[in-house]
Amino acid sequence: MRAIIHQIWRFVWIAATGPGSGFSLMLLVVIVACQLAIIQVTLRQVQWSADFFNALQKIDAQAAITQIGVFAVLVGISASLYLIAKYCKRRLQFRWRQRLSDTLLERWTTNKAHWFLHPSLGGHAKVDNPDQRIAEDCNMFAEAILGSKDDIRAGVLDFIMSLIGLVSYVMLLWQLSTFALQFSLWGVGIEIPRYMVWAAPIYVALATTLTHVLGRQLPGLLMNEQRREADFRFALVHMRENASAIALSDGETAERRMLADRFNDVVSVWHQVIRREFIYGLFTRPYFQSVLRIPTFLALPAFLAGKITLGGLTQLAAAFTNVVTTLSWFIFSYKFISDLVATTRRLQGFMDAMDGVAPEAHALRREQSGDSNLQIRGLGIRAPDGRMLVELPSLSVARGETVWLSGASGLGKSTLIKALAGLWPHAEGQVTLPSGQLAFMPQQVYMPLCSLMDAAVYPADPGSVPRETVERLLRGVGLGPRLDAGDDSASGLSVGEQQRLALVRVMVSKPDWIFADEATSALDAESERIVMALLRSELPDATLVVVAHREPHGFASIRRVVLDTRSDEGAMGPNSGALRLA
Repeated sequence: MRAIIHQIWRFVWIAATGPGSGFSLMLLVVIVACQLAIIQVTLRQVQWSADFFNALQKIDAQAAITQIGVFAVLVGISASLYLIAKYCKRRLQFRWRQRLSDTLLERWTTNKAHWFLHPSLGGHAKVDNPDQRIAEDCNMFAEAILGSKDDIRAGVLDFIMSLIGLVSYVMLLWQLSTFALQFSLWGVGIEIPRYMVWAAPIYVALATTLTHVLGRQLPGLLMNEQRREADFRFALVHMRENASAIALSDGETAERRMLADRFNDVVSVWHQVIRREFIYGLFTRPYFQSVLRIPTFLALPAFLAGKITLGGLTQLAAAFTNVVTTLSWFIFSYKFISDLVATTRRLQGFMDAMDGVAPEAHALRREQSGDSNLQIRGLGIRAPDGRMLVELPSLSVARGETVWLSGASGLGKSTLIKALAGLWPHAEGQVTLPSGQLAFMPQQVYMPLCSLMDAAVYPADPGSVPRETVERLLRGVGLGPRLDAGDDSASGLSVGEQQRLALVRVMVSKPDWIFADEATSALDAESERIVMALLRSELPDATLVVVAHREPHGFASIRRVVLDTRSDEGAMGPNSGALRLA
């Protein structure tokens, strides 16, 4: 319990501090002030209940009409305070959600945590559905603290404010409960003074204990339900993104089978949840429906004994109801609390995983050199399971060279590029990086959600590159027809068009060193020659390290490094040379 409270406080502190915290604090002050005022209005409504029903009991029409006017005023004040508090609460909820989302996004992108926690790296930290943590859990946490937007479920703040009002309600109940409960048990006379005061906490304590016993399994089940729902949703998005490949492979039956398996996981945990909710509801539902009537039943002996009037009965019942409903927050909000606990645990696990990312703690030493050469010594690239993929005892690349790294499929050439970029933790040895700007081109081209012109300069600011330059380069690599057709969308590009676009990005950024992984694998030889010749003309002094299965075209000279132990390949060009790895 202490650990979860500490975790909740951690995320509350993150949400409440940082940029714009002054305005958030002002909103919180307004909310608290309104709710304190509502407590006073509620106390006045308790008194109104006595005045109104006493007037009815005396058949005093004028007094009853006056009390109806008082009731209208109280309702107007209460409604106004409620609406002001709700407006400020909604504004604060969104600000807290924004702050939590910003914090998680910052940590998710800092130190490339989004990559180092990827399942393909085989790390110990398992992060399921980070998109759900950032998009949904931040919102759920803010609602759990401040209250749901539909006001059906009270938040932790509402409970705290209710505890403040509880003091006033208990004092009022004490003042009203001037009579004692007298009865005989086994021949012994028993008298309980102010029994209405003691009945409230005892009644709620017993109900709370039973509620927890029946519902204590809910937090874990709800957490598991959220995870499986997210897994199923991810599988649907994955199918949508790969619709072309699935359709060409006639893979619809297989996809339905895999989707059905994931949905069956949802159904399995869903059945567990509804069974537990049914058991939990066997007590809580009758409690919800009877809690507002119990006070009247308990005060009825005093009324029947003539110790209180009808107005006093309703006033006493109202005071008792406020005490009981405040103390019953745990019962009313048990599922809401379960959601808060599950959400906090997911957020905490996500934060712990990101905090544990330490890119510099790897066996591969990456250093920056003062010269313009790339030096590799004793480089070993392993798979996540420890298998050695590539061993590169020594390699030196000079400024301005074009080097072709070739080798058998599956050897680890792409992984070698990731290691040079510092993105592969399962590597050892030493890499001395050259001075200047380095650019790494992945085998799978990333397509951001933006226009074609903006995608061509990614990740740079679109306004930082002249539009004429971008258009000229797009036409130079063969994407002119899309521009002529007025299609400025980056979606729907073929693999070959995506690779052309990626080469434009490199030309726009003008790096000193380019590490390209199968950058032209989807282009025919003539198209490759054209785009690579354009690349060389735009970046005449840049060094190119190209990973490819076949010989790249469009270069005047190229040095080949064979990452293969099975054959001695011939070298091409004046600076060629093959490297056999043991």
